[in-house]
Amino acid sequence: MKLPFLSDKLGKRKPHTLGLDLGSDTIKLVEINGSDSQIEMKKAGRALVPDGAIVDGSVKDREAVVGALKALVENLKPGVKHVSTSIAGYSVIVKRITVNYHDEKEIEDNLVVEAEKYVPFEIDEVYVDFYVLREATEEHPNCDIFLVAAKREIVDEYAGIIQEVGLVPSVIDVDAFALGNSFEGAFGVLNEPVALIDIGASKTNMNVISHGNSLFTRDMAFGGRQLTDSIEEATGLRHEDAEKVKIAGAKDKALAQEVRSICDELCSVWVDEIKKAIDFCQANSPPEQHPSHVFLSGGGSLLRGFPEFMAGKIDIPVSLMNPMKQFSMGKDINPEYIEAIAPQFTIAAGLALRTIP
Repeated sequence: MKLPFLSDKLGKRKPHTLGLDLGSDTIKLVEINGSDSQIEMKKAGRALVPDGAIVDGSVKDREAVVGALKALVENLKPGVKHVSTSIAGYSVIVKRITVNYHDEKEIEDNLVVEAEKYVPFEIDEVYVDFYVLREATEEHPNCDIFLVAAKREIVDEYAGIIQEVGLVPSVIDVDAFALGNSFEGAFGVLNEPVALIDIGASKTNMNVISHGNSLFTRDMAFGGRQLTDSIEEATGLRHEDAEKVKIAGAKDKALAQEVRSICDELCSVWVDEIKKAIDFCQANSPPEQHPSHVFLSGGGSLLRGFPEFMAGKIDIPVSLMNPMKQFSMGKDINPEYIEAIAPQFTIAAGLALRTIP
């Protein structure tokens, strides 16, 4: 079995799908309709995931995850059954490599042989796929590709959960690629490289894109829950209250100052990790592929003042990304709600866009 990361690459017309982001803190589900020229947001919702039910992309409490997803589906009542979802973290390997093959058929026939050179898992433990970055030419006889290998147990687990709530798994993507797809749905294909950074609850995805192609991807092991846990530990607040003051601040001046100090310290660590990734990307690419702008998304990006804080540390313009800025809103959508939480739905929106014609 191959992972159908890109339906057009596989030469098959995929049915219209929902975008499902199975995060470790919240599940996000998006239904959109239309075409590239006019997209309507029909349904969007999220459900909290019980603490510890999903850890590092691995499902630890299947019953809890199925229950949360089932309740969300029953509440939203989406009009389609097919689903696009994605994976990230330790369960998936994305590596840019050069192969001595001349077309996609030749690459596909030899993919397992190539994967065995780079994948740190037993080859029968993974599904493999690829995406062509640069085709072979007379001047450059080799192909550049993204080799993708995903742990079978994780893919099968996600597919099983989707089926258990009455939906149909159709596309398995990678978080970083869904992030790029979401950006292009909102801003179109840019001719300058930009860095897309999605800060989730327990992981952060980065994708540098230009001219419609991914140039560099990286997963980083930090996220908003790390900050909430630090506030909870330092202040004695309950988890729910620590989450609230993290985002909205506190009226009590002493508590507000303590929370601010914790946020500044951890956010400095986050920015250092992001800067290292950007520096690595720049050191291994020509100047024309260096990111000229950073777009932030995910729940962690909603931290007050974080885009400005980051911009001051990395000397690159930083903006908060709204993946739905070009969408029209259906009758079941509250525009104010969507505007407030839009950055959290970036990956889910990118997944839903995967099968829009």
